[in-house]
Amino acid sequence: MFTLKNDELVVAVLDPQTDLDRCGSRYCVGGYIYQVTDKAKGDLFTGPQYPAPYPDVFDGQGAPDMFLANLNGDTAPVGGEVGIIGVGRVRRTSPKTPFSVRDNPEVIEFLPWRVTPGPNSLLMETKQTFAGWSYHLTRLVTLMGRTVYSRTEIRNVGQPVLPIRWFAHPFFPLTADRAYCRLSVPFTLTDNPGYAIDADNFIVQKPDFNWKAGHFQWLHYEKTGTTLTLVERHPTLGEVTTVTDFMPDVLPIWSNDRTFSFEPYFVRELATAESAAWSIEYQF
Repeated sequence: MFTLKNDELVVAVLDPQTDLDRCGSRYCVGGYIYQVTDKAKGDLFTGPQYPAPYPDVFDGQGAPDMFLANLNGDTAPVGGEVGIIGVGRVRRTSPKTPFSVRDNPEVIEFLPWRVTPGPNSLLMETKQTFAGWSYHLTRLVTLMGRTVYSRTEIRNVGQPVLPIRWFAHPFFPLTADRAYCRLSVPFTLTDNPGYAIDADNFIVQKPDFNWKAGHFQWLHYEKTGTTLTLVERHPTLGEVTTVTDFMPDVLPIWSNDRTFSFEPYFVRELATAESAAWSIEYQF
């Protein structure tokens, strides 16, 4: 793994060449933040199987992200190939529709990445041409003080429209009071078996739910402004603040008995020669 360090934090980022045993068909391989460790207080992220030393690559750990929209998934036959942005070529092994990497874990070939280390950053770049689509993708992870920045930039260099449906999936540890995140904009929850909102406007887990199975839930929120701040309760730090430089198009949450996560989505369609860039930062 690559590491970024200062006097307080260590950021572990997967090496897209030597850490492929920790990668699968789901998460973007370049720029995969596998852990952030406080030198005085220990690991700050978890995961659905944490502290397993080798969690299932679909679940992963830390603060990964994913390009959900795939290339050719709707038309590829069973046994055919699907392009996964930031991952590579994936075998369609399941007839289930719509195509999902959950059901199709076999990576035929991972993308090659060029890595450029800096004094406090890691720049990772790749490109892919698949079934007519073509793009150039850049990931930049930077450590500044107690803030970790993750920036993504993608450019469509092919002819077809390039579908972008990206989301971050940071995994935070659970708290004793089961209180987790609140948003900088007004939000609500529909009636559901797993979550409620407490008097401090934090989302909480209902204690009588079967959390081993996990629960996924969409949030309803006001899409005002151009950024979003999420404050996450943390058992060792008190709070962690996450800031996106975009207003998420959709925002679900998910948790189980080991971790809690929110998933801010960035959704675009890029025409030929168009590009998009966005970032998320974690303030510890």
